[in-house]
Amino acid sequence: MTEADILMPLPATAREWADTPAAVGRALTRLAGPVRTLAAALAARGIGRLLVAGSGDSLSVGLMAAPAFDAYAGIPCQAFQAFELAQYGHPDLGVHSAVAVISSSGRPSPAHDALARAQESGALVVGICDREDTPFLVPPAWGLCPGASKKGMPTQSTAAALAVLILLALEWGNVLRYPAADVRGEVTTLPAALESVLRSDAAIHALGATLTTRRQLHIVGAGPNTGTARCIADLLTAAAGLAALPHAVEEFHHALRLQALTPADLVLILAPPGARAADRLADTATAARARGAAVAVLGGPDFPVPEMDEPMTPLPLLMQGQALALAAGDAAAQAGRFRTLANTGATR
Repeated sequence: MTEADILMPLPATAREWADTPAAVGRALTRLAGPVRTLAAALAARGIGRLLVAGSGDSLSVGLMAAPAFDAYAGIPCQAFQAFELAQYGHPDLGVHSAVAVISSSGRPSPAHDALARAQESGALVVGICDREDTPFLVPPAWGLCPGASKKGMPTQSTAAALAVLILLALEWGNVLRYPAADVRGEVTTLPAALESVLRSDAAIHALGATLTTRRQLHIVGAGPNTGTARCIADLLTAAAGLAALPHAVEEFHHALRLQALTPADLVLILAPPGARAADRLADTATAARARGAAVAVLGGPDFPVPEMDEPMTPLPLLMQGQALALAAGDAAAQAGRFRTLANTGATR
């Protein structure tokens, strides 16, 4: 069997990852007008809460985007697993809430059920999907199509959907005249910022190639990057079968995860410049090293990212995490380990 026979093949993933800055730029340009129109409709209807539903990387998009709605529009936002929302609902489902349901592929899945339940509730429903011919983009849903590609593992599709939601938060806040920091201009620079991350990926790939030697990987984030930690952990598991565990920074300490660390473990800390939790993240690095574990800090001097407002930092950190997953997947494939076949789900 070759890599072409395998679910979410690495060569396609690498191509899509390399195209991420351009894909984000295309999505922001393509959807600038529709997002402004949607923001005006949300404000006109008096929507006061947003729920975001998805599975896998789409759920992570919601977790990463939620702080942007609070910061830029003063709108509470909560992310939900699509299956959970479809099965159990939510007390805020109704005419005074909006629900964004994300499914890049648009294939039949619990996201379809979440979309139907949201529409039945009378909520304003936003569908985000990269395929035009799906229920997510058909009225009564307000459809947003970033137009990203996902033949490999989710890379540019995740980044494009996240960028569009950040843009929506800013446009919604602009309509509401919410007194957020003046960061609207930073959205237009996101493709260039992501391109700079892509060009400086040699150190990230070198680190990623060593990850298959680790017993466990702990990915630690704070604020919007708690969701980034989850997304990176999922990618590392999907690409290389690694025991990758995501943590909110304080839970990592509170649950005494430090006690279980060994020199065979790596603690990957997501610490972009200017993070509110910078001191606690630094404490985590110090404590992990004291236990003998290896530590790498994405956003730190060895793996820098451009400075930007914290709710936008999941985008460059996610690109770095995706590069780690690609390198780890390559190492696993070369060793004949953990590549799942698309037709049977078996491993070789």
